[in-house]
Amino acid sequence: MGTPAKAVTREDKEASAIAIMHCMLLTYSEEKHLHFEDAMLAFTQSKTYGDLFDFDTEIWKEGPTYLRALYEEELR
Repeated sequence: MGTPAKAVTREDKEASAIAIMHCMLLTYSEEKHLHFEDAMLAFTQSKTYGDLFDFDTEIWKEGPTYLRALYEEELR
């Protein structure tokens, strides 16, 4: 028998969300020829950003590709 799994804390979820956002914005800003800071500012004003940090959506469990798809869908 193993040890019981540790509960995922709010801090864990936040760290995951930040890491996914950072990774997504690095590739997004490079491909769109944007300054990282400009891409980040625009993203932080989006619904997708709010959804990412609404931990009930569990977007923080997904990867940067999924996050980018949500963001680009919002921008259409």
